[in-house]
Amino acid sequence: MKSFFLEKFEYDFYASKNLIDCIEGQEDLVSSFVLTSFSHVINAHHIWLSRLKGSIAESHFWDELPLHYFQKLHEANYTVTIDFIEKIELENKVNYHSSEGVEFTKSINDVLYHILNHSNYHRAQIIMDLKNNNLAVPSFNFITFK
Repeated sequence: MKSFFLEKFEYDFYASKNLIDCIEGQEDLVSSFVLTSFSHVINAHHIWLSRLKGSIAESHFWDELPLHYFQKLHEANYTVTIDFIEKIELENKVNYHSSEGVEFTKSINDVLYHILNHSNYHRAQIIMDLKNNNLAVPSFNFITFK
């Protein structure tokens, strides 16, 4: 299972890096939706990692980040995720509190899968916004990555 998640997070890193590069290349043209949504992707990944590690997150889900921080924070999330996957038993459970304060217990596998699925969902929304505004979009199909 570790190899599955290591590969999928490598793809997630590749896809988001391409999207960040695309956004940076047309920074003056992208909508606030794009910047807000990608900030959310980065923040949510960080928050879920904090929950997995039992640490306190440094951001909230919808905090807006400056574009020039996207790449640095995305790389930090990736590095911490890979390190976590390599060192932990993925079948273990994690206890955490939602942003509303509700306590949950979930498998680490499910949380990792949620992070991946969440990123894909919002990347797709961002791509649609870029297309609807006649802007360039990156290619990051998984099969092409492979």
